[in-house]
Amino acid sequence: MFESDAKLIVTGWLVQEDVDFLAETDRLSFFLYLYELLAKNDGLPSDFSGFTLEPLLNQPQLLKYRDAYRADPAAFTKAAVAAYQRQPQRVNESLATMAYVLVKNNSLEFLQDFVHGFDFWRGWQRNHQPSQTWALTQHDQERIAEYFDRQA
Repeated sequence: MFESDAKLIVTGWLVQEDVDFLAETDRLSFFLYLYELLAKNDGLPSDFSGFTLEPLLNQPQLLKYRDAYRADPAAFTKAAVAAYQRQPQRVNESLATMAYVLVKNNSLEFLQDFVHGFDFWRGWQRNHQPSQTWALTQHDQERIAEYFDRQA
C-alpha cells in the first residue's frame, strides 16, 4: 500500500501514541502537514507531496490516507505500525510530539487559522503544490516559535 512512505512511518509513530487519533482524519492530515512544516523549519527533509486543498474548509488534506483509513481502518493501522517498526529512526520524535500536541490540543478552527497565517501556506494555496525548495520566511519561523513559547 504505502510501504516506503515517510508519512506512513510517522503515522505509525502516532498509532503508538494515540491509536484513536487516526479516526479523526482531518486531524491526521493536520498532524502530517504540521510535522512536515516543523521539519522544514528545522532544515530537515520535508515532503508535501500528496497533500491537496480541501475546498470546503480550505485546509490541507491527505486524501490517500483519509480514503485508505476509511476503507479499512484495521489494515491501514496495521500497515502504519509495521512501517514504523521497520524504520523508527526515520521519525524525528521531538517534531512528531510537537505536531501531535499542537493538533491534539487545539480545535480544527484554530488549526485552520494557524495554518492560514503562514506565508508558506499562502504560496502553497496559490499553487496547490508547494515547491520543495521554498524556505520558511522569518514570519513563519516566528509563528511556530510563538505558538510553542506561549505553551510554556
